[in-house]
Amino acid sequence: MHYSPIKKLSLVAILSVSFSSFVYSADIARTLRTNADPKTEPENFFEIGLGAGVGMGSSLTDEDGKGAGLSVNLSGSYNWNGFFIDVFNEASEDVVIGYNAYNHNNWSFDIVLGATGNGITNDTDDRFDGLNKREGSFYLGGRATGYYGKNIIQLSLKHDVSGRSQATIASALIGRNWQYQNWNFHGLVGLSLADKKLEDYFLGVSEEEANRTNFAAYDGKASVHFNSSVGATYLISESWEFRATAYAGSDFGRNDSPLFSKKRDFYTGIGASITYKF
Repeated sequence: MHYSPIKKLSLVAILSVSFSSFVYSADIARTLRTNADPKTEPENFFEIGLGAGVGMGSSLTDEDGKGAGLSVNLSGSYNWNGFFIDVFNEASEDVVIGYNAYNHNNWSFDIVLGATGNGITNDTDDRFDGLNKREGSFYLGGRATGYYGKNIIQLSLKHDVSGRSQATIASALIGRNWQYQNWNFHGLVGLSLADKKLEDYFLGVSEEEANRTNFAAYDGKASVHFNSSVGATYLISESWEFRATAYAGSDFGRNDSPLFSKKRDFYTGIGASITYKF
């Protein structure tokens, strides 16, 4: 879980080694940050941290699209006989439940179930009075992770099984890390593709809704989004870590919706935290 005023910005508000004979899929951001060995089984852990950050991008609720504040970060992972549940873990989904179905050479495959945010209601902003409620959806699909040298590749394809948006989402990520004494640096870039159904469900405005509100009618469309981040982790002790991350990405297409109070083609931000792992 991650509690922060910055999370309402942009896409975040709506909705983130060596070759071996045995690797395990996991949250790629954490794998890079911890310099985890792909030959070892995923660890069970729970951690809590205090962070601060600033961000700027498109916003549904903020007229200038800027945010700053403190956050309390709770994350963890539990693994048992191939089944796992990951909470937050710096990923785009707060909770992911899955099963590690395949491990061979430098590839691993997971069956995963995740959720997309809390949706949009009139509690999100008074401007949304008169709109139909947009509820978060549950997505089921597959996630493949490959290890090539120091590079990690992750591909995923998921479909809405809640029956709300009935959408399909695809993503591709590639990351790498560099270790220097107690410092671990990493970089991550990716593309995500959302079909028309997802954008139309969350950000579209029907003719009926337009008649009840001040929003113009709008049909959502398929969109492609770029995202990237660079980060550094410093191991203070066996239990304490310092983390810093800068991120940037695009909002092309998605911010055409009249629901946005502030529209920007790109989002950027930076944050830092102190974390304790149990």
